[in-house]
Amino acid sequence: MDQITINNSIVEIFVGDLTNIEQYDAIVIPTNSRLLPSGDLRCKVLKKAGTKVQVECNKIINKIIQISVGKSIVTSGGNYINYIIHTNGPRPGQGNEGKKLMLSTWNSLILADDMALTSVVFPPLSIEMRGITSKLCAEAMLPTFKKYLVEKNQNLRNVSICLEKEADFKVFEKILNTLAT
Repeated sequence: MDQITINNSIVEIFVGDLTNIEQYDAIVIPTNSRLLPSGDLRCKVLKKAGTKVQVECNKIINKIIQISVGKSIVTSGGNYINYIIHTNGPRPGQGNEGKKLMLSTWNSLILADDMALTSVVFPPLSIEMRGITSKLCAEAMLPTFKKYLVEKNQNLRNVSICLEKEADFKVFEKILNTLAT
């Protein structure tokens, strides 16, 4: 199963290239505490979005100095998509990685919902360069989607995860299936 409906909203997972996704209102991408280009995915998205997005990131950082783990901020999507939500996920060894993944996911959903967006797509947070396993990521993100959609959601109608590898899809699919029951 690659999608379920929770409280009139679709939660879906699929394999694809996040830099070729344009049918969503916002894309979530991982960031570091300074909103600088780092990691393959972030660099690809920022390149596609154009320099405007990094200029916005720089202005934000000049005001708040850093983004702590679990926090999310939003910028325009530049030339790519309507909005980019930048979230600072955990690194292995920091402790409470699952809770921090949940917090990054929750805060990104709040931003999207507060902006009255109807669709948002995530990558699997913190597994690209940070070394979090796809199992831990799925166990944190997917139940957080469900909790948010049941308890808080007002506008979101589609919340998706775009996975790069079929192996990751299988891990996420197993967790998604448990949420359907």
